[in-house]
Amino acid sequence: MSAFLAAGPNLGRGGIGAWLAGLSPAGKAGVLAIEVVVMLVVWQLVVGVFGWINPVFLPPPTAIAQGFVELVSGGMLWPNMLISAQAWLIGFAIAAVIAIPVGLLMGSSLPMDRVVGPIAWTIYATPTIAYQPLAKAWFGFGIGPVIFLVAVSALFPILLNVAAGMRTTNASIIRAGKVYGASRTQLYRSVYLPSTVPFLFAGLRQAVVLATIGMVVAELAGSASGMGALIIKAANTYQTDQAFAAIAIVVAWSVGMTQVVTLVERWVAPWTRKGRR
Repeated sequence: MSAFLAAGPNLGRGGIGAWLAGLSPAGKAGVLAIEVVVMLVVWQLVVGVFGWINPVFLPPPTAIAQGFVELVSGGMLWPNMLISAQAWLIGFAIAAVIAIPVGLLMGSSLPMDRVVGPIAWTIYATPTIAYQPLAKAWFGFGIGPVIFLVAVSALFPILLNVAAGMRTTNASIIRAGKVYGASRTQLYRSVYLPSTVPFLFAGLRQAVVLATIGMVVAELAGSASGMGALIIKAANTYQTDQAFAAIAIVVAWSVGMTQVVTLVERWVAPWTRKGRR
């Protein structure tokens, strides 16, 4: 926050966008903190003080905080969180293990792309909730359908982004490698894969969000445990403060895992971030 205050709102010719881009990480965190605080204060005033919105439909932040305390003290939060996290991590890992090699093959082989591409886009275009009844029929009740929907939701963003990264590799660099006698394996390792890394992490970030949506969809419709089940139980009993608290936890999980992917990208491939500063 001190770095943010030291920077000051010197907008200059570039405007507020340029000023925000020039802030240090601490400054950007300070701006984000101010935005969140302002939003929460306005929300509390509109619902909790002036009563312009019925708190049954949209509880104020203080009520949501109280709902979170009730979930923790009632022993409902941690068991459901652990079940959801387990299903999410297993499903996401399955999706990544399948999607990355298949995406590499699609991007480097035109026949493979023509066979797998239409199928992948068709499944990707289908709403996740459409697979929910089939998931229950195939895997029964419990964690199985949740893992399946998480994997399906995360699979195709990773696969299609990796394939796109392979196809957009700079042709002149490939020709230069061939001129200097690089084998196909060397081209994969030194040209194709580094070029594909930004697309891979972009797909992983998209997959994090879609996997979380798939998890909640699976748990909302027919699961006895997990964060989605906790949300629907609280909503059905008009304990909307607890429902919003559970939703906030799911959002925090999605944002947090997206940041984990970003941190891994900075560690594994720091060159991919230079163009975004």
